[in-house]
Amino acid sequence: MSNGFTKFFSIISILISYVCFGQTFIHPLKGEKPQLTGNYGEVRPNHFHAGIDFKTHATNHLPIYAVADGYVSRIKISSFGYGKVLYITHANGLVSVYGHEYGFNDKIKNYAYAAQELAESFEIELFPKSNELPVKQGDIIGYTGNTGSSQGPHLHFEIRNEKTEAPLNPLRYLKIEDVVAPKIQRIALYNEDKLEKLLPSIKKTDTLKTSYPIGFGIECFDYEQTQGNKNNIYKAEIYVDGKLYYRHVLDSIHFDVARYVNTYSDYDVKRKQGITIQKLFKAKNNDLPIYKIIHDRGIIYFNDGTPHAIRIIVYDFYNQKDEVSFIIKTINTSITPNLSKGEGVKGIQYCLQPYKVGTADYSIELPAKSLYEDAQLNTYYQNNIFSFTSKDYDIPFQNNCTITLKVPTNLLKYTDKLCIADVTAGKIYVGGTFENGYVKANTKTFGNYKVDVDTVAPQVKLITQKKSGVYKIGDIISFKVNDAFSGIGLFKLFINGKWHLAEYEYKTNTIYFTIDEKIPKGKVMLNLQVSDKKNNQTTFQTTLVIQ
Repeated sequence: MSNGFTKFFSIISILISYVCFGQTFIHPLKGEKPQLTGNYGEVRPNHFHAGIDFKTHATNHLPIYAVADGYVSRIKISSFGYGKVLYITHANGLVSVYGHEYGFNDKIKNYAYAAQELAESFEIELFPKSNELPVKQGDIIGYTGNTGSSQGPHLHFEIRNEKTEAPLNPLRYLKIEDVVAPKIQRIALYNEDKLEKLLPSIKKTDTLKTSYPIGFGIECFDYEQTQGNKNNIYKAEIYVDGKLYYRHVLDSIHFDVARYVNTYSDYDVKRKQGITIQKLFKAKNNDLPIYKIIHDRGIIYFNDGTPHAIRIIVYDFYNQKDEVSFIIKTINTSITPNLSKGEGVKGIQYCLQPYKVGTADYSIELPAKSLYEDAQLNTYYQNNIFSFTSKDYDIPFQNNCTITLKVPTNLLKYTDKLCIADVTAGKIYVGGTFENGYVKANTKTFGNYKVDVDTVAPQVKLITQKKSGVYKIGDIISFKVNDAFSGIGLFKLFINGKWHLAEYEYKTNTIYFTIDEKIPKGKVMLNLQVSDKKNNQTTFQTTLVIQ
């Protein structure tokens, strides 16, 4: 097949991908040329980015359009995560997702409000039937915002498989102008799984000498525009002496395995140096489906003492690429690879097996496949503090670790206020429930843990006050809320004894509501009830005059 025909075929395949079962997707934002602040598969804390983020130029309230015909199949309103988010199911078996919205169109907003009022809760999750909230392509479904765990105004957009709920790379269905090729910034050299060195630049003439099984990592970015954000690549390959040895593609990563990002990227380098290194090899425990071609977990071992040509290539979705080439030479051929590191070694926990230790004072259970590599685990209990650590390994767990601690006698009287705290650095609430003299909680990190209590209710302060004391329709009234330990849990606002919708913004520690036509005119009694996660409640009362 000629290079020209191959390129033509690639372009046609991409164009076809924008039309699925006869249905073309439009962009969810109109107006300016769409720009991305984040793309699919980016390395984020404990997960891969599951969609693309559209820039809204630091503004809210831009209209969001349905990308195709369908119906609103899910509505979720939360203080965290995607905040206010809509899911639209389409006839082609795909679901489009629109996250961090400021608000919905009137029909969807009224539908959601009815459920909120019935539950007397700001946070809800609804699953409308196919005939309840139908939409047409181009309909305005909501407005951009900064709700949930968003760090600035933008639209988070996803495409998911309706049956599996796996997020798919949206660039399969939406074309974004991309005029800049990706760039490899650094090469990382590993002795199997241990980082040996970072190489900021490398040339074809460079020869790297090694005496160990070698793995590679890369720091790399893709830019859609010259002044655009640093986004992630789409595909990476390694060629050894001209033959394809390794390939991964960031195209479909289910939420069930997204936490494997903590082994796909170098967790320690990110924590200590702030550099994101993406490994081009697999840890022993790594169930990511991204590896399309991989030999010996991506670890390379030469035992002939002769030079070998290495070529690493990275691509963006539109097949623009960057590459580095160099020579590897083994300087000690007597060393043999140890690709089954740890299994059966005394004192080392095999990562594919469960771990369970217990005494009268504590117990700990770590499910199989919670560690990414075999590691030496240590437990220690003294002065009512349980320590769970590992030698030369400090990556968060893939699965929940269950810790059970005996309650000190002086704390038994608190029962429903008992919890477990991580006291490694300060005091962080972990949670937990009390049963038969013990508190049990889940964690995903090593640390030092102890039984603690939370008996202090949240603090509430009215921060929107008019000197006149008179408010009108459209005014927003805000409260500053703080909780010193377990954090804000449930809250309810009542006006003259009737529930009224209020919202919680954890990023600013505020609860707020809008004066609307549902509130009667004249003098009204306001009652705000705020509880923490251990049900310590504060009630704030005041009177307002509504004009």
